[in-house]
Formats: sequence, structure tokens, C-alpha cells
Amino acid sequence: MTTACAITLGISLAFYLAATLLFQGSFLLRKVGWEYSGRRSLLVGVSVHSLGMMLHALLSGQSPFSNMLIVISWLIIALLGAALLAEYYTQVRYLSLLAAPLAFLGLLYPILMPVRFAGSESVLVQYPWLGVHVVLTLLGHVGLALAFCTAAAYLMQQRSLKQGRLNRYLPALDSAAAATFRFAGVGFSFFTLGLGMGLIWLFGAPGEYLQGRDTKIWMAVPSWLTFAFYLYRRGINRQHGSLLKWVVIAGFLLALANLVGVRHDFSDSSEEGDAPVSCLEDIKESV
Repeated sequence: MTTACAITLGISLAFYLAATLLFQGSFLLRKVGWEYSGRRSLLVGVSVHSLGMMLHALLSGQSPFSNMLIVISWLIIALLGAALLAEYYTQVRYLSLLAAPLAFLGLLYPILMPVRFAGSESVLVQYPWLGVHVVLTLLGHVGLALAFCTAAAYLMQQRSLKQGRLNRYLPALDSAAAATFRFAGVGFSFFTLGLGMGLIWLFGAPGEYLQGRDTKIWMAVPSWLTFAFYLYRRGINRQHGSLLKWVVIAGFLLALANLVGVRHDFSDSSEEGDAPVSCLEDIKESV
């Protein structure tokens, strides 16, 4: 890979991350200006990314299908170009909100996945992709746990009001509802990135890795779908009420049961056998 291509990939990755954060902030905090800035950041990122790919093709003389990084880069450029054009011509919203994290994660994979620290005793440091997956997933669970707490406070305050009294130790209904939505949105964003990285690791990790039948990964999908349903109904359809708070509680309980009660199914599928079994215990304790 040429130096110009490597520099432009780093710049593009930073703009994709900035766009992801700005779109999430616009969606959760109702900051209209952030959506505009996020779209500009995404446009700059895809422009720099395209320039880097063209420079690489001119300077290296290699085919656009010469390696996985180049192929994924062109796919990301096509995805973002289609999303931006569709938003411009059809006025369909939230396409960039979905495309920005996909672009960031898709470009991060071929950059970070090959990185190895073979001398490390912990597999989470030895394979940085796996370490980032664990950190993002745990941050997602923190956000979902806070959403669970505020949803429970909303329901308890609502019950007190129905009985004709105000519980002064609990937040007001509108404050609890707003906090639940924001905590759930932030937690869901981290959880989605972590789950996506986990699925990629599931099928592409080197050495000893998880099998496709691994229960823990697939059991995370129901809780993800539950919070996706809540955010869609609350954020896009603007629905309120106690029923959605019960959805948040059910989603967190599913995530907690999977986090605490289900263990990974580690199997040795390596042809090289360079990942020691003792290192995998770090994941069992961390995930």
C-alpha cells in the first residue's frame, strides 16, 4: 500500500467516526445542526477516501481487486455515495445515520484486524480487534443498564402518581423518559458496534476462535432487536408511555442474562495453532 493511500485511509476513518458521533448526537439530543455537520463530515470522509483509492491505483498500478482492504474501501465508497444521493434526491432521512457507523466499522476491520501483538499474555491485547470489541460491548451494557434504571424510575413514579402522591426521591416523568431514551440510544450504539465486531470475529478470527454455533453471540441478537424496536418507536414514531419502558426493561434483562448466564463455546479450529488455550480464559472472564 502506498503512503498516500495509508494517510487518506486514516483521515477517512477519523471523518467517518466524527460523522457517526454527530449523527448519534443529532438523533438523541435533537441537535439539528449536528445532523448537517455529520453529513458534511461524511461527505469529506468519502471524498478523501475516494481520492486515496484513485492515488493508490495510479501510483501502485495494482488492480482494484488486489487485496481485501481495497475491495472493502470501494464498497464503502459505493455505500456512502448511494446513501448520500438517496437522501438528496428522495428526502429519505436517517440513511446517513445508518451508513456512517457501517462505513467506520467496515474500514476499521481491514486496518485493525491484521494487527498482532504476539508477545502479549492476554488475548485481548494480542488481538486488538477483539479487545476493542470487548470494550465497546461493555460500554453498551453500561448504557443499557442506565436506561433500565431510568425506565424503572419512570414506572415507579407513574405508579405513585396514580395513587395520588409524588415520590420526591424519583425524577419527574418527562425527565425519566428523556434519560431513558438517551441512555438507551448511547448504549445501543456501542452495543451495535461491539456486536458487529463480535460477529466479524466469529467468522474471521485467526487461531483458536469461536464457532458459528456459539450461543452467546446469537443470544445477543434478541436484546439488540428489542432496543432497536424501542428506539424506532420512541425516536422516529415519537411514541411515549409505560409500555415502551417495559420494552427497555425486558431488553436489558435479556442482555444481562446473556452476559452473566451464557458462556462462549471456544473450539480449536486453527491450522497453525499459535493461540494458546490459556489466553482464551481472558475472554471468558471479560466478555
